[in-house]
Amino acid sequence: MSARESRKRDLVKCEDMRIHAERACQFMSNKTLKEFSADVMVQAAVVRCVEVIGEAARLVSSETREDAPMIPWTQIIGMRHVLVHDYGTVDLDKVYDVVTRHLPGLLSGMRELIRKLEQEVGWEDET
Repeated sequence: MSARESRKRDLVKCEDMRIHAERACQFMSNKTLKEFSADVMVQAAVVRCVEVIGEAARLVSSETREDAPMIPWTQIIGMRHVLVHDYGTVDLDKVYDVVTRHLPGLLSGMRELIRKLEQEVGWEDET
């Protein structure tokens, strides 16, 4: 795979991360931890979004990860591993903390990285 093709793939994965981070924040809305803990549908939706964020991060090339040290790649991927492999013991407090405290900052970093990747691969909005 050429460097340009690798960057295009990374752009797609980073967009997946951004989209699912936005969804998780939207699903969580302004819920308290107590409300989140009582709503199994929101839990399922949010946990799935965090899993997708982690899987997409895992597939981003090491070059792009190194170019974006503001993104906590290792922690994101680690959270995905915990959610996927320790399914029966999901720590809802931790998921709530990640979504409410960490995803807004991640979104900011992801938008910056996406803009950079778009410029590198020559992507233009067709609208």
